[in-house]
Amino acid sequence: MSKTIGILGGMGPAATLDVFQKIIVNTPVQTEQDHHRILIYNNPKVPPRTQQSNSLPELIKSAIILEKAGADFIIMPCNAAHIWLEQIKAAIHIPFYSIIDNTVESILSEEDSAHNHNKILLLATETTINNGLYQKAFHHTPCEIITPLKEEQTIIDNAIQDVKLGNLSSNPYIKDLNRMLNVYKETGVSMIIGGCTEVPLLFHLFKTDMKMIDPTLLLAKLAVQKAT
Repeated sequence: MSKTIGILGGMGPAATLDVFQKIIVNTPVQTEQDHHRILIYNNPKVPPRTQQSNSLPELIKSAIILEKAGADFIIMPCNAAHIWLEQIKAAIHIPFYSIIDNTVESILSEEDSAHNHNKILLLATETTINNGLYQKAFHHTPCEIITPLKEEQTIIDNAIQDVKLGNLSSNPYIKDLNRMLNVYKETGVSMIIGGCTEVPLLFHLFKTDMKMIDPTLLLAKLAVQKAT
């Protein structure tokens, strides 16, 4: 019997919709009934994910709501909120799968071992980078995580905020982002991690041949696997 997927969402809503769609697209089915049960708690009232905000109470409340509603496990399409991963897991009795750990495991397990030795540019919020969420997860691996300069990070954060406001087809910061990506490619960077769930929503606007890693897609595939 398939398990019920719980999505702790709302951070932001477009990222929640994205993981939901990717779960559906990546579920092999012969009939409509082959799809998995999915419970989505889209809670955009979670305060901004910064160390200064008090996001944890809303995150715990959201996880408990999903558990009580019948979710067998939880995924959360927000990277920065994983600052409080252990506290959230301690408040519930069902598995909670990390988008960050899953991304790292997926990259390291690729059949093409050459990817394991690449320089990887991390495009994420300032909070995610400052807390070292991906840097710590990649520690003691062959991968080298490259983080943007301060002025570049401002561009990335502004682009993310624009997506959160619903601007998905265009972005006033995309020209600067593409210029930045080309500079990093020339320094030997060959991969990009969309380390904020809004970033993969901009991938179609990126003009680069660097390999683009979509943690949301990888999380969706993990959810399908766990539900099956």
